[in-house]
Amino acid sequence: MQDKRQFGKALLSFRQQGLIDSDSFYEESEEQIKNLKEAMQEIKSLEISDESKLSLENVKRLIQRNFNENPLAFVG
Repeated sequence: MQDKRQFGKALLSFRQQGLIDSDSFYEESEEQIKNLKEAMQEIKSLEISDESKLSLENVKRLIQRNFNENPLAFVG
């Protein structure tokens, strides 16, 4: 509950300073949420074959093994 209050205070402060227009802020947020929901539905609807799932598992294992052997190689 305290997080919501802090968020509300920050939002009010930004609005008072003219940094954001609350209406456009909420419209953009709603649009982003809608887009994320659509993307999640699309991902869920994909049918991944068992063979592909095994390939993905093998790739994950290979990356994990390489990381365990040489973690510094993954530092950018």
